[in-house]
Amino acid sequence: MAKVIYFSVDLHGHVNPTLGLMKKLVEQGEEVVYYSSDEFQDKIEETGASYRSYEGLVGFGTYDGGGIETFLITADFILGRSKTIVEHFMDDIRAIQPDYIIHDAFCYWGREFAHILGIPGITLFDNFAYIDEMADIDPAYFMENVLRAADDPMYKKHKDGGNVYRKLLDRLSKVVSMKYGMKNVNVINDIFCAKEGLNILLTSKAFQLYPEAFNDEYHFAGYSIYPRKETVDFPYELLDGRPLLYIAFGTIFNELEALYAKCMQAFGGKDVQVVLSVGGKVKLEDLGTIPDNFIVRPYVPQLDILKRAQAFITHGGANSIHESLCLGVPLVVAPQSFDQFMGAMAVERSGAGMFLQNQEITADDLAEAIERVLSEPSYLANVHRIRDSFAATGGLEATVQRIFAYVNERRSANILK
Repeated sequence: MAKVIYFSVDLHGHVNPTLGLMKKLVEQGEEVVYYSSDEFQDKIEETGASYRSYEGLVGFGTYDGGGIETFLITADFILGRSKTIVEHFMDDIRAIQPDYIIHDAFCYWGREFAHILGIPGITLFDNFAYIDEMADIDPAYFMENVLRAADDPMYKKHKDGGNVYRKLLDRLSKVVSMKYGMKNVNVINDIFCAKEGLNILLTSKAFQLYPEAFNDEYHFAGYSIYPRKETVDFPYELLDGRPLLYIAFGTIFNELEALYAKCMQAFGGKDVQVVLSVGGKVKLEDLGTIPDNFIVRPYVPQLDILKRAQAFITHGGANSIHESLCLGVPLVVAPQSFDQFMGAMAVERSGAGMFLQNQEITADDLAEAIERVLSEPSYLANVHRIRDSFAATGGLEATVQRIFAYVNERRSANILK
């Protein structure tokens, strides 16, 4: 039995996808120590892992913005948090004596701890992966669709030359080098991905954008839904058998009263039933008159609702998109922040749903998109194709075996040195 530490991003969309892997490691005899925030303690311990608190030193959130400044702010956040966490927890990590470390791609400190201790490190991508090699295939993709920097003056000036991406990366590397003393750093792969010798992606090549950019250091694990014990009160008795449309925009950028109003305008009084989750920040009375065919709640048991739904309108978070695909539900994606635009593009390119690209989405846009995904058989067929591709990876069992092989290989290499 080996001892492994997992360092998480303390957000629902990053914790939930990891729980199945942690449980599988425990079942295989590993002792798992999982670092996160207190609100996730119960669900972490249900997997058999031991919970350890970040003690309020992380506090991940999502920066609501686009453009190059978002990139700089996020890089500085990650490296600043990493310095704090390494200094604060170094003695604790040494005392645990882990045999290897797995960490979220945004948890650069996991890579730092593995390097300091001289043990194998493994990166887990539980969100949509963007690696530097993807820019060799389509450099405009990152600038225009990830950063949403199409209107940035530097991008406009150098766009025709095709080298603005490398110019940006070089500039950022110099900034990072000056502030944090890092040399020869690739900001994408080294900081935003915290790349290791083994990198696990919780998706399949069939759903990954530009899959040809990923070499053998990347393992596609598919996606497995881990059952959640959600204590959410929901009036199941009101579900009356009409086609069910589920609408939810995540747990962060969900103060979207205007968008909720457009959803009610688009589907109110239609021959469908709508479950709308609005989060805890919106007061239901501020939504005005709610149509009779709508069930509106701050939170709903998402997995249970998706099992009954015919379509899903979502913000495009990785967790929501993959759960919808696993449960056979076509999507309409209205992204709200930069990583969600990658999810929207993956949905559209795979044919599993539609990406609403208009900055100002109208009620007609919503209604027409749902009409298409429900009436055109190709959308459901592609959802099933992607779902099958998740299973074809070998899932968690194959992933755990890949982890064990990698750890043993690195141990052997260290012994021979």
